[in-house]
Amino acid sequence: MSSIAIRHRHHEDPMPPIMLGHVPLPPAPLYATVAALALLALGTLLRLPRTRRRQWLSGTLVAALIGARLLYVALHLEAYREAPFEAITLWQSGYHPLGALLGAVAWTLWRLRDLPARRIRLATGALMACSALWWGLNAWQPLAVEPPSAHLPNLTLNALDGTPTPIATLASAPPLIVVLWRSDCRACRRTLARLTDIKRDATVVTINEGQTLLQAARYLDARHTAFTHDLRDPHQRLQAYFGMPALPLIMRLDAHGRLRDYQAGEISTAHLMRWLSPTT
Repeated sequence: MSSIAIRHRHHEDPMPPIMLGHVPLPPAPLYATVAALALLALGTLLRLPRTRRRQWLSGTLVAALIGARLLYVALHLEAYREAPFEAITLWQSGYHPLGALLGAVAWTLWRLRDLPARRIRLATGALMACSALWWGLNAWQPLAVEPPSAHLPNLTLNALDGTPTPIATLASAPPLIVVLWRSDCRACRRTLARLTDIKRDATVVTINEGQTLLQAARYLDARHTAFTHDLRDPHQRLQAYFGMPALPLIMRLDAHGRLRDYQAGEISTAHLMRWLSPTT
């Protein structure tokens, strides 16, 4: 099988998770917390009264969160028209750093508008420095787990009807989406539901990890769900091979079997729609 070359990620793409035991956590909120603590430290340079400094800092964080979300939603309107509730599911990925900076600066200029220009420049500079810190942490990813292996294993798995299917034969015209899942995994169920709801001309391969044929088939049949290939990996060889203790693992591959992107844990509709686009 061809080796996997991971392409450079866009800043809004899903990022490698931080593992807390067996639970994958998105890194962006943690890095944002680090940037917020840095802003808290830099805020003392303004020498504002404690109450006003607290109001400015708390408002800045809220404005940055809202700004980052709104700009991301605006740039992915098609996805959020199909899944409008996801716009307010703030625990999902989908924040634009430019929107965070614009929201924070707008709040600062309004909240500190009566201060001398020098103090406003100091506050804006602190925001710029903390935004650069957040961007740098997201680019560096110091706490993220290692990406999946650079090679797919040469395995043959059985489809739900018992047909042997070599993984090497799955590569096709892009986009190709591979999902490792279990029916007792809530994030897996939501991911499969999103893939079912999004109507795209794509090859989707689902691989059930560690469950019986009855468990996998019963779940898909109950929801009248069928993808291009529905396979089983009862011994969880793929999950162990990729080193992912938690599911789902969603991968996008090209026609040569090269890994282009992946997401460990729940993925949003916006990210899936971008992955399912032939031009991505």
